[in-house]
Amino acid sequence: MTAVPATGETLAGRYRLGEKAGAGGFAVAYEAVDTETGETVAVKYPNYDSSNSTAVVEQYFETEADLLETVEAAGGHPNIMSLLDRGEVDGLPYLVVEFVDGYELDEAIDRTDVPEEEVRQVGVALCGAMAFLHGNEIVYRDLKPDNVMLTERDGLVTPILIDFNTATSAAGGVGETTILGPYKPPEVAEATETDARQGPWSDVYSIGKILLFLLRGAVPHKDGVDPRDFGVDCEPYLAETVEKATRSDPDERYRNATAMERVLRERDSTPPPSASLVRQDGDEEYSVYPGDTLGRRDAAGPAPSIAVRDEEEYVSTVQVQFEYEDGGWRLRDSSLNGTYVQTGDGWQRVLCAAGRERLQRQGEDPTDRHGFVPPESYELSDGDLVALVHPSYGLTFQFRT
Repeated sequence: MTAVPATGETLAGRYRLGEKAGAGGFAVAYEAVDTETGETVAVKYPNYDSSNSTAVVEQYFETEADLLETVEAAGGHPNIMSLLDRGEVDGLPYLVVEFVDGYELDEAIDRTDVPEEEVRQVGVALCGAMAFLHGNEIVYRDLKPDNVMLTERDGLVTPILIDFNTATSAAGGVGETTILGPYKPPEVAEATETDARQGPWSDVYSIGKILLFLLRGAVPHKDGVDPRDFGVDCEPYLAETVEKATRSDPDERYRNATAMERVLRERDSTPPPSASLVRQDGDEEYSVYPGDTLGRRDAAGPAPSIAVRDEEEYVSTVQVQFEYEDGGWRLRDSSLNGTYVQTGDGWQRVLCAAGRERLQRQGEDPTDRHGFVPPESYELSDGDLVALVHPSYGLTFQFRT
């Protein structure tokens, strides 16, 4: 077995390990000092002492490393643990991540009753983190109290996601999770028995159960839970939000974390505004909510909010995301091949930075016919046509408000 370092040793000639900070089924973490910068960091490496096989441990460890790299490449998020370094020494893979000075969320109940406003703030932050992940084709799937650290920043209690072992992306496929008991949504818990899709709505369920835990101090093995039915005295909007988020049928929950975040920010459980997409070569009509993603149905990975079949696979798993702000809708491209919007001025190509870089690598000009760089997002109006990949590709929808 690969030799692993211990307290007092220096990893990779740079990271001096202090006390063990924690251990799970796939990784062990040490508080450490980066001797080059003097900063306190956390060093993680595979937990070869766990009950899992070496192959499984290394597989999940690599998954976490890959997903954290994806998060960093997308700009990172304040509520997600930052990846600082990744490497291997004498056959031992390791990660260097942000050291979060705080305590696990499951300790919050032991310390004091959590104020309702603090519960709301934690919910808003977790929704924001999940919305960021969903927009980058990642579904977390493992949200439970011991995967969240609480720390104080700018006078606010701030949650930080600290574990990505069982998150999944379009590239990684949908595998097993380690979510325990009541935090696991039915479509994940019954994944081996049903073909129910896992997607952003799966993380919404777990956020709802986290909020219930903070409000009540315990979580029943039950769906569609109204905290008031268990003696919790809280504002109606918060109780209604938890109840809707934890329903067993994914179609009855908030479809994505952005919609749930909006409710918590505004303290209003009224459903968010919606629009619709009508496919031009068929009868399909899809409801669109703020934060929804539209993309390719892929059996190997997590599903976008609105999934369409594309056997040629030119459509990305997350092709576009829909945003709503100040009474207006906006389409944001996330693809490699681009999206077109038809307005009164003709077709406008919308293409994200990654798509433009791909064209440049292939020696193609990323500018449009007028010599302008395509925007990454575009404001939508009622009646606009949205074409995935290209207007001639055959996947065109009319946007209706």
